[in-house]
Amino acid sequence: MDSGSFEYQPSAHDLLVAGPHSGTTFDIIGSVGIAILVIVGATFLMDHLPRLRRLMTPIVAVGTMSLTAYVGHFVVMSALSLPGGGVQGSWIPVLTLIVGAIVFAAIWSHFFKRGPLEYLLGLATKPVKYIK
Repeated sequence: MDSGSFEYQPSAHDLLVAGPHSGTTFDIIGSVGIAILVIVGATFLMDHLPRLRRLMTPIVAVGTMSLTAYVGHFVVMSALSLPGGGVQGSWIPVLTLIVGAIVFAAIWSHFFKRGPLEYLLGLATKPVKYIK
């Protein structure tokens, strides 16, 4: 206190807190555990339920072109100049981006195997296989 600083100094006990978004060890372990459960559960369901697989085809298409979807989201948000996702409390920009990504990916994947940016990335990295 003699330096005039009032900065918060976390104690070792604070690292044991398991509160949401606390960034502590238990929070991270819990988040990773939930993510693994979701991925394993989704994979299991897609393997065992063919109807679900057909139903999820548009969403799987977005997953095959995730770089394109991410960059597209960034470009749209930059072009619309909506910092932080638009109007506070409005779900319309988020839902519009989600539906737009799904529709684009479903149509694109009907004609092409990979997304446009994934294809360009593949072209850009193709010469690497000749480097020894």
